[in-house]
Amino acid sequence: MDELTRRGTARDALAGDDFRRIYVASFLSNTGRWMQTAALGVLAWEISESSSYLGAVIFAQLGPLAILSLIGGSLADTADRRKLLLITQTWQMLWTFVLAYLVIDGSISKNLLLLLVFIIGLGQGIFAPAFTSVLPTIAGPGNLQAAIALNSMQVNGARVIGPAIGGWLTSRFGFSEVFALNAASYLLVIGAIAVTTIPAAQAASRSLSDRLFGGFKVAWRAPQVGRPLLLMCLFSLFCLPFIGQMPAIAELNLGIEARSTAYGWFYAAFGLGALAGATLVATVLLRFPRPSVARGALLGFAAALAWMSTVDDLAVAYPSIFVVGLFYFTLPTTLSTAWQEHVGEAIRGRVAAIWVLSFGGTVPIANILAGPVVEATSLRAVLGSGAVAAVVLAFVIRLQPGPIVGEEIAV
Repeated sequence: MDELTRRGTARDALAGDDFRRIYVASFLSNTGRWMQTAALGVLAWEISESSSYLGAVIFAQLGPLAILSLIGGSLADTADRRKLLLITQTWQMLWTFVLAYLVIDGSISKNLLLLLVFIIGLGQGIFAPAFTSVLPTIAGPGNLQAAIALNSMQVNGARVIGPAIGGWLTSRFGFSEVFALNAASYLLVIGAIAVTTIPAAQAASRSLSDRLFGGFKVAWRAPQVGRPLLLMCLFSLFCLPFIGQMPAIAELNLGIEARSTAYGWFYAAFGLGALAGATLVATVLLRFPRPSVARGALLGFAAALAWMSTVDDLAVAYPSIFVVGLFYFTLPTTLSTAWQEHVGEAIRGRVAAIWVLSFGGTVPIANILAGPVVEATSLRAVLGSGAVAAVVLAFVIRLQPGPIVGEEIAV
């Protein structure tokens, strides 16, 4: 079997010192990031009690992914990747320390919070596509699927632990302490990157247009790459507005304080479900056809989100949000593998930029649109419409196989 398509195991990927080092550091740093994400939502809700403002914070946090992902993908294919990763992580660390300092007294203006969250997000907008393209090269091409699934597992493991710790620290100490701990966690990734061998970019020198928009050309010309990206974009836009509304769901639907340990555990249950979904893709679902897994994930997500939209009891809310998380992250883990196993190394960064744009760049748009809709209708209406959209996507967009494509299709 060809090395690019051979499916190595998680043990194979973790056997490499470089991948294991980056993996552990990323897990610890992502734990800090999810601590901050949970605390940030609570802070935004406390100073506004507005679903529209919650959507604006998500837009400020993830909007830079939409603005800068193409540049990040181009740089990942052409620039010094180690320097790129180090600079963007250092940027996020320094501005997160600034945020921690400014909320020492537990308060901050709404506009200043949006500005700082946006500035921090600028670093992530460059870092995300670069890191996405670098990860498989560190693990080795034969371990592609295992590396992707392992990365999803660590992100979602952090999503379990981070909100639980963040919820407890926020209720016990305050927002500043949580933000400062997250800022310090960037040092772990910076240290790991500094001592890791990062393979050099392989793309040929092309025009600025090719470097920025080559990923779109690949997605258009190769359906085996384009359809996973399109499905992720539409799923993020129509099905994921609930992510930014978690504090509102907790207080308005479940009657629990957003600034509480109970909310931290509610968010952690969502992350635990996402971890279970990523684990299933890496184990039980490893040999199943990708189109079948994607359709099953969409239908399961639709049923789970419809269920959660009716829940008003905390005891039932925990299992419902767990199931939502399970099917939610089964889909992007499957789709990420689907496009990555069909692209060559020279164009991976540019296509990774489109992936980041379709996944992280679309969510803020969905959330800023959903906020006014929630206030005009209800949270349950928005959740229900997301469930309906998932059913439609399950039957409209189908993944398909195809050959591995390279630089020749991006120009």
